[in-house]
Amino acid sequence: MELILIPYPKVVKQCSGYVGLGTRIATTFYQVAPNSVDKLTKFLGQELRRLGFELSMDRTEALILNLSVNPDVVVDQQGYKMFVEEEISIYANDDVGLFYGVQTLLQLFRNVAETKQLPKLYIHDYPDILNRGVMLDISRDRIPKMDTLKVLVDKLSHLKINQLQLYMEHTFAYKNHRVVWEEYSPLTAEEVRELDEYCKERHIELVPNQNTFGHMAKWLIHDEYKYLAEAPDGFETPWDTKFLQPFSLSPAVPESIKLVDEILQELLPNFSSNKVNIGCDETFDLCQGKSKELCEKIGKGRVYLDFLLKVYNIAKKHKQTVMFWGDIIENHPELIEELPKDMIAMVWGYEADHPFDEKCKLYEQSNISFYVCPGTSTWNSFIGRSKNCIENIKNAISAAKKYHANGVLVTDWGDHGHSQHLPFSWIGFAYMAALSWNYTLDDSIEKVLRAIDIHVFETKEEISNVIFELGEICDRLPYTPNGTPFFYTFLYPENVMNYAQKFRQKTIEDVKSSLNKSLLKLEKLKENNNLKEVVEQIANNVKLAIMGIRTIELLIKYGTIENVEDKEWERFEKDLEDILEEYSRIWLRLNRTGGLKQSLEKLRRIERVRRGERPYLVF
Repeated sequence: MELILIPYPKVVKQCSGYVGLGTRIATTFYQVAPNSVDKLTKFLGQELRRLGFELSMDRTEALILNLSVNPDVVVDQQGYKMFVEEEISIYANDDVGLFYGVQTLLQLFRNVAETKQLPKLYIHDYPDILNRGVMLDISRDRIPKMDTLKVLVDKLSHLKINQLQLYMEHTFAYKNHRVVWEEYSPLTAEEVRELDEYCKERHIELVPNQNTFGHMAKWLIHDEYKYLAEAPDGFETPWDTKFLQPFSLSPAVPESIKLVDEILQELLPNFSSNKVNIGCDETFDLCQGKSKELCEKIGKGRVYLDFLLKVYNIAKKHKQTVMFWGDIIENHPELIEELPKDMIAMVWGYEADHPFDEKCKLYEQSNISFYVCPGTSTWNSFIGRSKNCIENIKNAISAAKKYHANGVLVTDWGDHGHSQHLPFSWIGFAYMAALSWNYTLDDSIEKVLRAIDIHVFETKEEISNVIFELGEICDRLPYTPNGTPFFYTFLYPENVMNYAQKFRQKTIEDVKSSLNKSLLKLEKLKENNNLKEVVEQIANNVKLAIMGIRTIELLIKYGTIENVEDKEWERFEKDLEDILEEYSRIWLRLNRTGGLKQSLEKLRRIERVRRGERPYLVF
């Protein structure tokens, strides 16, 4: 029989015959530490109950599951071997491998949920890349509730993902910095410690991720911190626009590094991980303000590196390994060799053709450790960019293998208010998990989608295929980097009037038709009560994409949003308000209250443009 597993094991050999599962499972442990026995028993009991089984102490008429740690039998780190016979035996290199063997067994059980007849088989499995992580942006307004984060952790563990980073700018409840986070609903120290423990029980490392150089606008906009800014009144961006707010800490202000010291000292002890990601990316305004004279004297790259190393030295007081985003130092390759050899560069890029080969080679030549960091291609999109996501991840992991990366971290950003709901991100999460564990460029996305249905959404319905097809729609329209045309046109209609003229009416009609057909498919899927919550999220984003297409039509017809005929605009605005009301209900069910107001302000920007305003947004 065909087995739908993710990641797919290295070796799977099916034998003749089947094992009847019954309803009761009894476990025997060999050479497993008592603490690990307790944790795995608790986890296994919870998961088996969800699948309709009972974990029993009574071995009479129960299926016997033998679990053993034996590095002499399984030499591969995080590896395991499984034998499905009259009894099921899993041997592992370590506790982690044993947990992964159990996760594969649970996936096998989901495959035969109806028949309860498991084929006899042999599996030998281990990962190609030892560190396989997900980064979730919780600083662009959307901050998940604890229950939502725990469900995310559960599902990531099903995929054998073993690292989670929650990207923070201002969303930790720092004791002395209330003004920075009081309009949001930040994670508290107690919540971080609770989530850290929950992750550890599922062999996921919760790595702190706090930006400490660029992307500090949410701090620097406040009067108390503005003096620390490199450019307090804004700066010129690389894409020829004016950013109207402060953005980066200034290396020329001594108190900047004191703030970094204070916040890392408070944040980092709440994480048991020995790693920290200090960010330091996209310092666009560096040398445009207070450090200009210093940059002219010693060079922009040297100013950047000197401040980076100051942050590194602070972080090293708390954690063994310091990660940082590599985009800025890559512009100064002559300085890469000066990085401490125990730093890890995070090599990121989010387009299908990002030059991961070129970037990774820089670090390998200098003996600097690095991760590759592709993205889910969900942000700035409403409904994703499926093909870009797949090619971006494939490209990154190919370079990771070629240049011996330490790990893979797939990123899920929330630019412009984090308008995409979480179901769209699972294609990127799962494809990274599949490819980084068992690397093959021939890996079929169709198999991954079927696996997401079974092991993430826990359904036989083909909901992942609907998501993937939605993410292909943007490919019919003129290309926009890092997002979709219907997202950018909707948020910034005044900037794309000429661009809108490139759209052909037939293409627009085809796209609208596809979006509406997807809504009909989703309506049918909603009849399955187990999928109702997921379907509502997907449908809400589809409706926002339709509003983006309608914006393009209005621009073609009227030239500007201000010129739209009143009755037509009233219909548009009424439909938008209905969608945003639904958006708010979904948000509040799964995410914290703080941040919703700011996200809605971004999605309502088009209404203010209609009134002749040009409201400024922080991405």
